[in-house]
Amino acid sequence: MGRAIYDRAVLCSRRVGLLAALVALAQLWGVRPAWPQAESPSAQDLATQARSLLAGGRTEEAIARYRKAAGLAPGEAGLWIELGEAQRTAGEMPDAIAAFRKALELSPNYELAQLGLAECYRQLGNFDEAKGLLRGAAEAHPKSPAPLAALGRIHLELQKHDEAEAPLLAALRLDPQNTAARVFLASVHMARAENDVALEELNQVIAKEPENALARHFRASIYAERNDVARAVSDAKRVVALEPTNTRGRFLLASILVRDGRCAAGAEHLEKIIAAEPEHTESLSLLARAYLCAGRADEAARVRQRFADLAKAGHAARENRAQSDHLVREAGEHAREGRPNEALALLQEALRHDPKSDSACTLLAKILYSAGRYDLAREAVDRALEYSPYRSDALYVLGRILAKQNDLPGARNALVQTTLVNPMDAEALYTLGQVYLALDQRQSAIEALERAVALEPDDESYARALALARREP
Repeated sequence: MGRAIYDRAVLCSRRVGLLAALVALAQLWGVRPAWPQAESPSAQDLATQARSLLAGGRTEEAIARYRKAAGLAPGEAGLWIELGEAQRTAGEMPDAIAAFRKALELSPNYELAQLGLAECYRQLGNFDEAKGLLRGAAEAHPKSPAPLAALGRIHLELQKHDEAEAPLLAALRLDPQNTAARVFLASVHMARAENDVALEELNQVIAKEPENALARHFRASIYAERNDVARAVSDAKRVVALEPTNTRGRFLLASILVRDGRCAAGAEHLEKIIAAEPEHTESLSLLARAYLCAGRADEAARVRQRFADLAKAGHAARENRAQSDHLVREAGEHAREGRPNEALALLQEALRHDPKSDSACTLLAKILYSAGRYDLAREAVDRALEYSPYRSDALYVLGRILAKQNDLPGARNALVQTTLVNPMDAEALYTLGQVYLALDQRQSAIEALERAVALEPDDESYARALALARREP
């Protein structure tokens, strides 16, 4: 079971109000939130307005209100957490990371801030950083199951079921009522085909939380595998009722119904999936079977053709991506060995195979930057960031390009984002320190260079830069 399954346990969706989101965060991990007490009535009013706006789906306006509230009450860690959570659900990851880090500066080891920050890195795919944060949170809060449950979840996403088991068991020893940890532990047992044990865990969760959609989804899968149709359908229907837009839940229900010969009912669910996701090939394939079973042969033939066309296109796209990735790797070798022309030729071919290859665009930008072709490098890196907005090496190249183009504020912003997305990038921190010095922001430069030296203590250039920055001007 891969990443898509566990996305059903994401802390909140963009359509959920932030107050509800923070409650969900607390409930999911078993943490008691410390609600912010704003330092002034106007800040409290702005925060209240922001929560109301979020409840109405007006996320950007809510974020603007939170920023104003945090500006009026900058010492209130709770406000920064709410701002960070709003930005995370809006997909504004570097800003969310900065807000959660601000909360931690004000209140070190604030557990909700640690969990929110780790969730940002999980969503960005920076699993090492997320795991490090969660291990630190577990150490800082030895009686809390929350960081352990979150850590187990990440191991599951990485398909490391054996590594997931230990933190999940530890979370349950601390709190046997932690349903998130128990559901994730059940998925470990399912991956090992230990369905009896998994079912025991899921039954406990559902007895405590009858509306737990993920637990019901897992249990429906087990019942379906055992051909216990009545129970499988009952759980799958509840999943769909709880989460009507949950494609995986609806597809599970449809597949059970079709297998049981209730093809017309199954087709109705598949039609809803395809209306929302026209290229959902699994649903198209099953819908063709459902139509045929229901005596709708002409429609079955039409859907089969649609499925065949999409499958062919998907196969070609996968082959093109694989070929593009191979060419990018070869181009990287040429670039490292000082053969930029050969690298550029290979990248041109890679982009012909996959015009949206962010790795090809990023490498192209690096080569053009090294050749002093800053305008062309900027075009390439902008393409990379269009396809992958928070790719850290692309953000770093953008910062270098902007510095060369004398846009120092822009360079600073790009490099700050780089170091937020990838805090372990010592070179980006070093470059950021140089940009801060050029902007006459000496204290910020010292802080960036100190972080670079801490990461690479043997790098003499970093140490020299830090020593120079610390000298009085």
